[in-house]
Amino acid sequence: MVPNPAWPENTPLDESSWTDVEYCESRGKWYPVSKTAAEKAAWEFKRDHGGADVVAILPATCIGSLLQPELNASSAVLQRLMMGSKETQEYHWLGAVHVKDVAKAQILLYETSTASGRYLCTNGIYQFSTFATIVSQLYPHFPIHRFPEETQPGLTPCKDAAKRLIDLGLVFTPVQDAVREAVESLAAKAFLHQTPARN
Repeated sequence: MVPNPAWPENTPLDESSWTDVEYCESRGKWYPVSKTAAEKAAWEFKRDHGGADVVAILPATCIGSLLQPELNASSAVLQRLMMGSKETQEYHWLGAVHVKDVAKAQILLYETSTASGRYLCTNGIYQFSTFATIVSQLYPHFPIHRFPEETQPGLTPCKDAAKRLIDLGLVFTPVQDAVREAVESLAAKAFLHQTPARN
């Protein structure tokens, strides 16, 4: 559901936000374009044909252990950050969520007969600079760039952005724990060039 640079400032993002497809297309960001097209097709199918229950989970940047041998896009955000990248993630960052929490959300919503609509799945909404600070505190010997406070223009922090899931009983993994597990996995698969001794 990101990026959405047209979202009103000082307003926390919620499930009514949609990816700005034209913005993404103009910058060659095809992944969010394809995800948005797939979700809209599902809603259109429900509208036109009925009979199908459609529930959408909208995860933030997923981190945690890598099950596959390749480096996926979400894990690459953390890997590049730890290698000194100065990318701010501009409108591509919303927050982070443990990939296991996304799986738990899928099961929870599948088993909840009253589930409907869209569900944000993130352990809070916050600036990428905040995430970088968390990572640098855990791994101070890595060359993590110090970002200005606002890396996502107009993004309003919101601790309980996934309130719909929280109200159903989902307990999110602390971001620090998700980062530790992700970093250990990145190191085990040789995606980091130094050993991640941590605080």
